[in-house]
Amino acid sequence: MTVAAPRRKIAWFRPDVDTKFHIDYQWWEQSGRNFRLYLRDQLCTECRDRFKDHRDTEDVDWIDPETGEVQRTDALWECLRSRCTKDPDYINEHLSLTAACFRVFLANNNTPLSPSELNQLLPWKPARTILQTLGGKVVYLGLRPVRE
Repeated sequence: MTVAAPRRKIAWFRPDVDTKFHIDYQWWEQSGRNFRLYLRDQLCTECRDRFKDHRDTEDVDWIDPETGEVQRTDALWECLRSRCTKDPDYINEHLSLTAACFRVFLANNNTPLSPSELNQLLPWKPARTILQTLGGKVVYLGLRPVRE
């Protein structure tokens, strides 16, 4: 008989518009949801056609445009960053706020951003609205405050 490791309870705190958020991969694992399946759903139509499902994709080389560093990365993520994000309509005001924020974090390699910073990228939503959505007790798409 195997015993599951106890889930670590993270204390909730009240974030503000300057609190950094990111995609918490532990949340995906603990919630039993498939991150890669949802990642594939965020691809543009052309890239979704390239990857018929989220399984059995290889790792590929990805060159960080800021540093020039070569990293091995998931082919789905590389396709999203190198192709989907080039479409000016990829992140738009017709998406749900959580989907738009999720796509921002996917596009920026999950670099933490505050609601104030997200507002600069999603100008149709005020920072306070972004905070209310991401900073509540309900976690959407693993978008959580960064714990320092």
